[in-house]
Amino acid sequence: IKCIERPIASTRSPDPSASGIATMHASTGLGMSVAEVEARCLADACASVKKQAFYMNKAIEGDNLKDALRYAALLLGELRTGELQPQRYFELYMQVFDHMALLQSWFQEQSSKLNSLSELYERVQWAGNVLPRLYLLCTVGACYIRSKQAPAKDILRDMVEMCKGVQHPIRGLFLRAYLCQTVRGLLPDVGSGYDTPTGGTTTDAIEFLLQNFAEMNKLWVRMQHQGSARSAAERKARDAERQQLADLVGKNLTYLSQLDGLDFDTYRGLVLPRVLEQVVGCRDDIAQQYLMQALIQGFSDEFHLGTLEALLGAVPQLQPGVRLAALMASLMERLARFVAAGAPTLQQSGRDSAAAFAALRASAAKVAKAHPDMAVAEVAMLHIGLARFAEAVFPEDALRHIDGVLGACADALTERGVREARGEARVVELLMVPVEAFDLSAVLRVQSFPRLMALLPPDAYRDMAAGLVRSALKRGVEVSTVAEVELLLDFIRPLVQDVDGATAEPCEDLDDEQSQMARLVHLLHSPDPAEHFAILQTARTRFKEGGPLRAAHVLPPLAAACLRLVRDITSSAGGAPAAGPSVEEVLQFLHAVLVELSDIPGQTQAALGLLLVAAVAASQEARADLIAYDFFEQAFLLYEEQVPDTRAEVAALHDIVGALQACRVFDDDSRGALAHKATGFSAKLLKRGDQCRAVLACSHLYWQPEDAPPTHSGEEGGEDAGNDAPQPADSGRQPPVRDSTAVLVLLKRALKLASSAQQQAARTARAGGLSAPVWLYVDILNEYAFYLREGASDISPTTLHDVLELVEGEVASDACQKDGPLLQYFTSSAAAAKALIEK
Repeated sequence: IKCIERPIASTRSPDPSASGIATMHASTGLGMSVAEVEARCLADACASVKKQAFYMNKAIEGDNLKDALRYAALLLGELRTGELQPQRYFELYMQVFDHMALLQSWFQEQSSKLNSLSELYERVQWAGNVLPRLYLLCTVGACYIRSKQAPAKDILRDMVEMCKGVQHPIRGLFLRAYLCQTVRGLLPDVGSGYDTPTGGTTTDAIEFLLQNFAEMNKLWVRMQHQGSARSAAERKARDAERQQLADLVGKNLTYLSQLDGLDFDTYRGLVLPRVLEQVVGCRDDIAQQYLMQALIQGFSDEFHLGTLEALLGAVPQLQPGVRLAALMASLMERLARFVAAGAPTLQQSGRDSAAAFAALRASAAKVAKAHPDMAVAEVAMLHIGLARFAEAVFPEDALRHIDGVLGACADALTERGVREARGEARVVELLMVPVEAFDLSAVLRVQSFPRLMALLPPDAYRDMAAGLVRSALKRGVEVSTVAEVELLLDFIRPLVQDVDGATAEPCEDLDDEQSQMARLVHLLHSPDPAEHFAILQTARTRFKEGGPLRAAHVLPPLAAACLRLVRDITSSAGGAPAAGPSVEEVLQFLHAVLVELSDIPGQTQAALGLLLVAAVAASQEARADLIAYDFFEQAFLLYEEQVPDTRAEVAALHDIVGALQACRVFDDDSRGALAHKATGFSAKLLKRGDQCRAVLACSHLYWQPEDAPPTHSGEEGGEDAGNDAPQPADSGRQPPVRDSTAVLVLLKRALKLASSAQQQAARTARAGGLSAPVWLYVDILNEYAFYLREGASDISPTTLHDVLELVEGEVASDACQKDGPLLQYFTSSAAAAKALIEK
């Protein structure tokens, strides 16, 4: 191809547009900002482009080639400005590009009228200015290639060389971007139609793109030295301008990766070495960061896996300002997805995924060691990528490799320390990799986990521990050995005890954390009673170190776990396993736990309720009368000394009576002492009404229900329903107490208390208070009816009739007749009583 050699004007000489800007600045005054001047310059340039485009279109319509080229050159001359920043220059470029597309279409039509496009190709090179000349050259060159009148490889080589005539960074980058865009579909690639023996091969297309890429990269890097940037703000603004132009350079790599004829051997032998040569040789932070990322994201994962050593070998040669961790993490993420998708190993490279992991791990260690000032977040990001890669590559043995990754990260961060929020977040993200991928029992085998976790500051350490607990609760996998429990409590040590001198203070966050811990206690379970008991003992020992604020949350579920173990032991054959704790040992341990709970301020009612539940379990499950008595004794002490107020006393006393009434293991003396004590508590209540109802409840301590008879199918209808009462002496179960005399005494006492409450209400004359004691009378009537139905010998129909008449007289008062709910309650109770009397 014959190229017309013309002297190229220096691109550093003042542009006409530059002088115009100076004139404009002087004429509009000194008050205009730089942005305003740029906007004015852009508006003028766009107006000129529209004007010249109008005349160019008129020439095209008239098939006037000479005028069309002249106005096109004037239109393209607006791109010679040096006063626009990249973003505004891009706006101007896009307007010009739209008009050049029309011109190119017209050139394509003119090719049929010309004997050869070589004449037009030479003619456009006579344009007066180098920039319009080269834009026109690229436009006609694309038509020339499409016509196939000349080898595509020769035209491409000519155009990419001629574009060296523009060395201004911004103008040169956009010119070469235009060249690349114009010939994108005209490269001699496989299946393109231009890959002929004379027209060129994929290698020629690769050579064109690599040469254009190299020249664009040089222009892009040169921008950092353009002008004077003395302050940090000016340097930052210039870097931002360069970032805006990054995609122009990256287009070459994108087009390279899209070539159908690019195979692995060509990539390994030609493309990658040339690209890495440019990346490493430019010695520019911004360029290296972007181009390495573009290389990783643009080309095939299979290519990366086969050229991993070459790619990783370039990483240590990059500038200190390059974020190496982000690059390597991106590479490892892509390779992990590639391997996880089940892609075949690259046969040409002879490398498998395990060798790739070893290479990545060695490179990460080398990078971390060579950059001691690397931020903690960057180091953690490196190892996050490694951990995720190991998870994808080693589905059967991922945990062992992840353990090694966590250990390597801990070694790298020991001297650096984790002190910044971003670094904390990245370390937590790394720790969550095994937590999210495996169940808790598997995570506990990661020996490096607590070592890395301990490097976190106290707040982050606690948050990570809470995340581990939440993950365990979500999966619901039980921790079934003492060793695993010890490891777990080491992992979540900030939730178990104070660390680094920090003391737990009451707050909402502490309550939330310990609520999660309370749920976690239920996962500490083993099907082997001996192991389960050892787990509970270990947990109690560790929970003691946490102080009362934490113990208030975790001791109640620990007590519930003990009750579960009691039930497991008693339900096993023979009542206890051959090797393991006895029921008495577990109950004694439970007693100690509940005593600890009762000593915590504010936990009296919780401890009292659990003591009563434990007493019933000791009675019904274990037939352990002495231990059950100890539970009641401790409950009575709590009731007398620590129950906070009257309402709580009433509720607690009814709970005590209900629990004691269900117990059938005490002899007469023990039961009499407990019943007498509970009945005595009723007299100490503050309000008469509360005393009356408490006495009614205590009457049931002297009248226990008889055992239900066995069903025809042999199933039990209740506790020991299959046994006839009384139970054999060796069963530990006593006959039910049915003392009608004691019941009648308490019922008469209740009547006196109701009368006393009525007199007190009459003296105080409280509004609405006159009918309140009558409710007590109706309650007493129902109790008389209950015991008559149950066959209490000291309560006869006559006795019930007398009580009914007494209550009817009380209800007949004016105050009671106005109390609708009371009348409804009495009516139903009286009907039931009359039915019993009439039997």
